[in-house]
Amino acid sequence: MRGRLLRFAAGFAVINDSYNSNPVALRAMMELLARTPGYRRRILAAGEMLELGPESPKLHREAGGAAADLKLDFLVAVRGDAAEIAKGAVEAGLPPERARFFSSSDEAAGFVVETIAPGDLLLVKGSRGVRMEKIVEALRARYALAGEAAPTPVAGQGRH
Repeated sequence: MRGRLLRFAAGFAVINDSYNSNPVALRAMMELLARTPGYRRRILAAGEMLELGPESPKLHREAGGAAADLKLDFLVAVRGDAAEIAKGAVEAGLPPERARFFSSSDEAAGFVVETIAPGDLLLVKGSRGVRMEKIVEALRARYALAGEAAPTPVAGQGRH
């Protein structure tokens, strides 16, 4: 779950870096996301960075400002102090409708599954304690990877 690129048959790709996170690593991955050519939208799903101490809200807010400065198209912030990522992004110019906060990775996963579209590149970045891998698992349950058979829908759930 460290920087693995997953290409989906539906025409979008995911960088799964849901193993760990800190301000330096998050910034480096955001820069990679921003510099990667060939995608319609660049979406960041960033989980709360754990164990940052009393500077945590400020560091999260700065990360959001960096996301806006890098011109990322959409931000999904997950859990706790990650609310400050969304706040920092909006303060730095990202339109509020493109900076969403969710209190859990399950809620964020539901939103991402319904929002992602062909041509998108999604970076999933977060500490294991936030369970950001749930976003990738939800995408894999709904959409086939390129070159892979389609997942079997769960009873009661439609497919796009």
